[in-house]
Amino acid sequence: MMKVQVKLISWKWLFAAIPIILYSLSDRLSMPLFEQEYNVSANFWDYVLIPASHPYFILYYFFPLIVFVSTLFINNTFEYTMLIRLGSYRKWISKKLWELLFINIFFMAILIGSLLITSINTPFSMNWSDVGTMNVAGNDILYHLQLHFATPFIAALLQIVLFMFTLITIQLMLCILFTIYRKQSILHILNVLLFLWGTIGFKVLPSSMKWFSVVNYLSLFHGVLSFHSIIAPFGIMALTLLMLVFIANKIDLNHSSIKQYAIKKSPLFIYGLLCLMGIWLNTGKYANEGLSIWDIFIGTFMGTTNERFSLLSFTYYVVVFLGAVYLVQLLLQQHLSEMSFYTMIRYHFMNKWFLSWFPKILKSIILLLLALLAVTMFIGMLKGYSLTVPENVYQILYHFMVNGFLQLLFYVLLVILISFVTKDVLKSFITILVLTIFMLPGFRIHNIIPMGLNSMGYLLESSSIYLTSAQLAAFVAAEIFILLFLLNKKDYTL
Repeated sequence: MMKVQVKLISWKWLFAAIPIILYSLSDRLSMPLFEQEYNVSANFWDYVLIPASHPYFILYYFFPLIVFVSTLFINNTFEYTMLIRLGSYRKWISKKLWELLFINIFFMAILIGSLLITSINTPFSMNWSDVGTMNVAGNDILYHLQLHFATPFIAALLQIVLFMFTLITIQLMLCILFTIYRKQSILHILNVLLFLWGTIGFKVLPSSMKWFSVVNYLSLFHGVLSFHSIIAPFGIMALTLLMLVFIANKIDLNHSSIKQYAIKKSPLFIYGLLCLMGIWLNTGKYANEGLSIWDIFIGTFMGTTNERFSLLSFTYYVVVFLGAVYLVQLLLQQHLSEMSFYTMIRYHFMNKWFLSWFPKILKSIILLLLALLAVTMFIGMLKGYSLTVPENVYQILYHFMVNGFLQLLFYVLLVILISFVTKDVLKSFITILVLTIFMLPGFRIHNIIPMGLNSMGYLLESSSIYLTSAQLAAFVAAEIFILLFLLNKKDYTL
């Protein structure tokens, strides 16, 4: 931390407070005219929130200043001796990001201190002032903030959190680009592009391109106004940060390793993209119909029943759930191909070999279901669907998570069983695809073949989801019994 202070944090940066103070004073001087014109009274938070949330102040001064300082710091503090000592670019990025966090805190302290200075001797209250309730030209910031937040303190706190969140994301991007190219010019070009994109895009980009407007992730007021959601700006930035963290963790791979990794993981990437596209299209299909986010969730994973069938719902079910089984089939193929005499010496028994990798599949099924639930809810919130919780929310979650887990487990165990018997993994997956015929109306003969029983459409019918659980559990138990029998056969060979 001391190293950061010596190299960058200096008293000279306190001069950055001068424009902040001047800007805040101009707002303070204009406030009495507003109070007199509309016969209202302002308080402390009005003088703090207006400059702290104003897009012009953020885009034209405060944000570019910190990004510029961050660029100088990254360029001036890179040393190969430190890189050698740390052992990897990933650790170097982590160290720089930690140091940049202290720089962010330093500048936020300057901002807060400047706003406190210009707000001296103003009436203090933890509630919104009368000014915040005025829906008039020039008062957009306070009016929209008080509509969405119970107190001005919460609005101010979340403004700081959103700004810091976005700043750290941009700084991580700077660190990653520097480790890839190791050229100062790249970071300076990015600075210029960010400034131009932020300032020009703020005025030029239409509302349909709100996802790409920088100001929506820097000014809480602007983000809430654009997305009609408090969570959306934070959620989008969180996803961006997670993607950058993933890239940073792989930064030490060389180009050939990256290519091999991309090829190896391409089925997973394609699967994730198809799931995301399906959720996005399904949530958009029900726009402006006054539905809640839970209605959209059911519609997205509707699947098929005897009474409800749609080719799109059927196709998306196959993509999501049988697509997941296909990924398991690839993993199974890998484990079987690696099976050898030495593997048997290591594990002694087939059961131990099986248990060395199967629990990971169970965890993956749970993570998949949670991810589908979270992403659907998140996209639904972004698109402005109602968050009203229905009375049967427990049944919705139970059917999706419990019956979804049992259904996927049935598919996976069936693939494993057929693979062990036929010694051909591909045949097992083809068998699953053929069995999807029992998902079609007219072929569901009392659900004797348990295909698609986790379809959310069953919630809209008189079917018992708990009876479905019992049926799936019985089939899974039978599969486990047969699998244990096969694994314990002394004369079983691969």
